[in-house]
Amino acid sequence: MLSLLPAVCTALVLQAPQVESRFNQVAPVPVDGRPVRSEGQTRAVVLIHGYLLHVKASSVPHPRFRDWQQPRSALVRRLAKEADVFSYSYGQDFSIDDIVKTGSLRSEVAGLRRLGYREIVLIGHSAGGVIARQLVEDNPDLGVTKVIQVCAPNGGTPSAKTVVHRNQKPFLDSLTEEGRQASLKARADKRFPAAVEFVCLLGYADETRESDGVVPCLCQWTDDLRKQCVPVAPFCARHNQVTRTEPGIELLAKLVREKQPRWAAAQVDRTFKEFFKK
Repeated sequence: MLSLLPAVCTALVLQAPQVESRFNQVAPVPVDGRPVRSEGQTRAVVLIHGYLLHVKASSVPHPRFRDWQQPRSALVRRLAKEADVFSYSYGQDFSIDDIVKTGSLRSEVAGLRRLGYREIVLIGHSAGGVIARQLVEDNPDLGVTKVIQVCAPNGGTPSAKTVVHRNQKPFLDSLTEEGRQASLKARADKRFPAAVEFVCLLGYADETRESDGVVPCLCQWTDDLRKQCVPVAPFCARHNQVTRTEPGIELLAKLVREKQPRWAAAQVDRTFKEFFKK
């Protein structure tokens, strides 16, 4: 009987639920659906969305691309001047941890590396920024060279406590302030790889600089990231404006194009005091 245990355990692992996800090339759009690297292009950008409002509970598990991830969006058309562009979408009936572990993003990024891209940039908006961060923390040798977080709830957000559908609750619970603090505690030994560039686009809605309307500013550029000297790019915009407005799109193109080295600790402290008036 004992000899059957390994086979049983393997079967259980294989049958474990996996998040449904999709990965599309959006610039240039391939003819046959298979990713293709443009001639001479060595940089790939992957767009990862955040929370999706679902009208029906039945749609929660199914991936759905945002408008700014589509081939003809202003963001995609602008980034196509800097790189080949891909979009990633995922079902939201899992926690962030499970999306990173069971989604296809890891294998898709590995596939980009095999296509010959030397630079792989992940742009994660909101929860997508947390997914990008954890993917690289868990897979430092995957081939990602830069992560750009856009209004990401690294420290959580009170907005995640509003649950519309029960099957989306695991996803939202992992984005509450309590959920993110528990995750950061459990992942305290994780560090962002020094060889990978990392920048936080810090959105703020008004002169109070408290929030972008959804995620508090202190929850975007968190203490753990400041201790790792992760640079920040403050930008006055509401949570959903950065990927849809010309100034935000131009800033993202600049962050993709230019190097984003770690800051000196003194620069982190100075910027923190200036921005938060502390």
